[in-house]
Amino acid sequence: MRAVIVDDEISLRESTNTLLSIYCPDIEVVGLASGVKEGIQLIKETAPDIAFLDIEMPDGLGFDIVHAFPQRNFSVIFVTGHNEYAVKAFKFSAIDYILKPIDPDDLERAVNKAKESHEKTISGIQLKALEQNLEQKKLSKIVLKDSEKVYLVDTGEIIRCESSDNYTKFFLTEDRTILVSTTLKEYENLFSGQYFFRCHQSHLINLIYFDHYDKREGGSVVMKNGDILPVSVRKKDQLMKALQEL
Repeated sequence: MRAVIVDDEISLRESTNTLLSIYCPDIEVVGLASGVKEGIQLIKETAPDIAFLDIEMPDGLGFDIVHAFPQRNFSVIFVTGHNEYAVKAFKFSAIDYILKPIDPDDLERAVNKAKESHEKTISGIQLKALEQNLEQKKLSKIVLKDSEKVYLVDTGEIIRCESSDNYTKFFLTEDRTILVSTTLKEYENLFSGQYFFRCHQSHLINLIYFDHYDKREGGSVVMKNGDILPVSVRKKDQLMKALQEL
């Protein structure tokens, strides 16, 4: 497979090239570029299978390169600095990435996934979510995928999430639901620092839609849409504290 590396830092271009030669010897690096304009031209000339793209460069963003190829037939691996917010933005958008400085194991994983994937296209929905989350400095959009479609969801539309084995069912405003093949634990971690609270092993709630706490029968939360959910005994005090901090 053929690859190009687009990054404004010469040390990153060279180190990525070196790591690929050592850990992914079947990847042939056919060109290096230092910016968006140069990267677009390089891709047109070399027709790579994989493009490693930095996010921010002096003459634009890695997204600009993706937009330049609406009928893309190559995989994209974004490379981003170790920034907790940026990492979450990628996870919210369901887009793959590797962190700087590049770890060989992460590089191998990303390359293997690109090899195995038949999806050469990051959907417009995913890219829109990532761009908005990064531009607004607010994680307000999340990409959810069920067995048939990809959805762009405003986090403010999520009332609650419910665990179903290794799946999570999202309950949204206007009586909408989406079932995704990701565990509730992963979403609990993803939503940390936002208005979400794990009130029970099977339930993650958006505190914005909390209505009241019912003390009867061991305790439960009543949501504004009328849903009644159990609260674990050990979670009750944490819930009260979380509500006070809203």
